[in-house]
Amino acid sequence: MKNSYNLEELKKSDSFCIAPWMTSHTWPDGRVFPCCLYNTDPADYDKSDPLLPPFGNVNESELKDVWNSPKYKEMRTQMLDGKKPIGCSRCYHLEDNGGLSYRQKFTKDFSHTFELVNHTKEDGHLDEMKLYSWDFRISNFCNFKCRSCGVDLSSSWYSDQLALFPEEAQFRKKGLISVTDKSSFMDMLHPHYEFVEEIYFAGGEPLIMPEHYEILDKLIELNRTNTRIRYSTNFSKLKFGKRNVFDMWRKFDSLSLYVSVDGVGSIGEYVRKGYNHDEFVSNIKSFLDSDVGFHEFGYMVTYGSLNYLHLFDMVIEFINQGILDKTVHPKQITMTFVPITQPSYYNCQFLPTWVKNKFKKRLDKFENELIQLECGEYFISEMMTKFKNIYDRSISANFDLSEMEKLKSFTNKLDKIRSEKFEVTFNELYGNIDNLLKDEE
Repeated sequence: MKNSYNLEELKKSDSFCIAPWMTSHTWPDGRVFPCCLYNTDPADYDKSDPLLPPFGNVNESELKDVWNSPKYKEMRTQMLDGKKPIGCSRCYHLEDNGGLSYRQKFTKDFSHTFELVNHTKEDGHLDEMKLYSWDFRISNFCNFKCRSCGVDLSSSWYSDQLALFPEEAQFRKKGLISVTDKSSFMDMLHPHYEFVEEIYFAGGEPLIMPEHYEILDKLIELNRTNTRIRYSTNFSKLKFGKRNVFDMWRKFDSLSLYVSVDGVGSIGEYVRKGYNHDEFVSNIKSFLDSDVGFHEFGYMVTYGSLNYLHLFDMVIEFINQGILDKTVHPKQITMTFVPITQPSYYNCQFLPTWVKNKFKKRLDKFENELIQLECGEYFISEMMTKFKNIYDRSISANFDLSEMEKLKSFTNKLDKIRSEKFEVTFNELYGNIDNLLKDEE
């Protein structure tokens, strides 16, 4: 017997999320979470919290069994009771600050799936598993090793990880982390091609992963090219063997492409090891000049202690290169800024006051810089709002000497391993790294 919930009220709720009814998210090591924004760090939870992550592991159980694990069922009952799980705090925080959250996106894009709620048993059990949205990180295969990343999400990080922490060599035998039996996992997905409406490809780096192309091939074979495909990609590789990804994208009705980039020039190449600025600009221009249609296209900028003062220069460079539309309503070419919270020493909230003051001085004149570049009014308004939000967030916490000492220690160690020098790359912004240990310049 079906239950009867007020679905329209659930859609308007400030706590309810449909994700536990229609999607799932896996990490390369097999761990399962309700979505990619769920807080995956057990250290942030009370040990008695019934939603202590992870929710299961596909290396140990089939996904359909994890789907009705005690934690998945508990999450559904909490959502129906109007509770706000600690693990969902990122969405709630974003909404409290006027942003559009993943929870709200799910409500908007999958409003028609709310009927699934009426099939929920009192203990949160669902007899059927219909995955309308996929977000599976099948491996950590990646050609970049970004400073704020690590070996869990980038295979390229392996040698640096062992150089930093030699003791890990006893239990980290290889850099590539993936679902133990990838063929079995891919088989688990077969029943859900019938239902899938959107797939989010991220990594690692999805454009160099064989499984990414296997999924696209299957969608084409099943005539499911109406499936929305979304990407988070470093956009460094556009070919896989003899195949050009543009040729595959042309067959799909809806492509949303978000390109990860955290800096330009030497700063971009320092922050994201493997990034080549000239190749990046060339690849972006190739895409924008192609006949590949897209629903959304934008840049996803992760910002923290290293590139906090560099964000203005990124916007200017993209405008000058002609890869960011400065004149019209930016419906399709966007720039989104996402703060780093972990590792904590990359959180720009803990930077010295003098650095935040320097950001504010540039912010105060940035509108005039954009006017001089003949940017449109809407573009200027959007950029100024986003940069003001970055500044407001950065000053919501105070300078933390211990975090900056960690930043210095880690940076110096990694510089030595990578034969790089912080003071050479960041001289104009910060000078010597010791300056970040002083609250006043």
